[in-house]
Amino acid sequence: MRRSRGFTRASVQVCLGLLLGLALPLAQAQAQAPATEEANRQRFEALQSATVGVTVKVIEDASSARTLGREREGTGVVIAPQGLVLTIGYLVLEADTVQLTTRDQKKIPAQVVAYDAVSGLGLLRPLFPLGDVQPVKLGAAASLAKGARLIYITGTAPRQVGAVRLVDNRPFTGYWEYHLEMGLYTAPMVMNHSGAGLFNLDGDLVGVGNLLMRDVMPEQDPTALAGNLFVPVDVLAPVFDELLRTGQNPMAGRPWMGVNAAELRGQVRITRVTEGSPAADAGLRAGHWVTAVDGAPVRSLEDFYKKVWAHAAADGDIRVSVREQGATRVLDVPVRDRSNAIAKPKGI
Repeated sequence: MRRSRGFTRASVQVCLGLLLGLALPLAQAQAQAPATEEANRQRFEALQSATVGVTVKVIEDASSARTLGREREGTGVVIAPQGLVLTIGYLVLEADTVQLTTRDQKKIPAQVVAYDAVSGLGLLRPLFPLGDVQPVKLGAAASLAKGARLIYITGTAPRQVGAVRLVDNRPFTGYWEYHLEMGLYTAPMVMNHSGAGLFNLDGDLVGVGNLLMRDVMPEQDPTALAGNLFVPVDVLAPVFDELLRTGQNPMAGRPWMGVNAAELRGQVRITRVTEGSPAADAGLRAGHWVTAVDGAPVRSLEDFYKKVWAHAAADGDIRVSVREQGATRVLDVPVRDRSNAIAKPKGI
């Protein structure tokens, strides 16, 4: 089927149908259909215009280039207030140049305003007007019910739009020293997920695309379902002013170790240690099993990271107990602010 601006006619009709409100009684829907359909068409057009492509080239010696690449593409959404562009943070981590692509293919340079290592979000400021773009409102992801129908829009070529449902909202812990108290798990899978906008049926932005997930079902559910993890926009409001003022989350100064870790049957195993990181300096190695932090037992990956983050920077080294070949060792890991371990993008 021929695509119009990257959207299939069928997918647009599906999304317009969702916005129209399928729960209206039939007679009421028929009476209100022309006016309501036109209003929803305009709302949908506005959402498309507010969704832009994000193209990034990072600095030559970026430490993140090893895992994320030197050239990155994804999506951003123009938000109110202030007309900033909200995206996923790993796209703009250690960025050198950033370019936005509007729906009508205008190329606009942008500046990184903030990278939030805590939530995983990023904020951009266009250096020139984007044109006739109306910023979208931020919704409340916390109010979404499981099973809720949602709409996603991507700004990368080919631009895509479609319908998904909220499978679950629960915590998420990433192997790279990352944790969300509430992640949005959706299905079916959105392939061009990086920074994709997730909207409720009122046209409010409720989430930002983060990851592909082979299984979005809760751990205790015997079934499996592929989908995505979205970062809820609720995490933005409490730190928005600080992000604009300093370029980072006020919690970003928490300790960083420089490890990847996995949880296996309630035990935490180190799978990778970043060269030159505090963990590497202390002798922590892939294959070590973490048993305690500062003398307190570690019972899960989330527990491990939270115990590390609870260690105050002024309290000296973090004492990490590890098991290796049946013996336990205690390693003194120096405290280091994660924000000092990466090259800051221009503008921060």
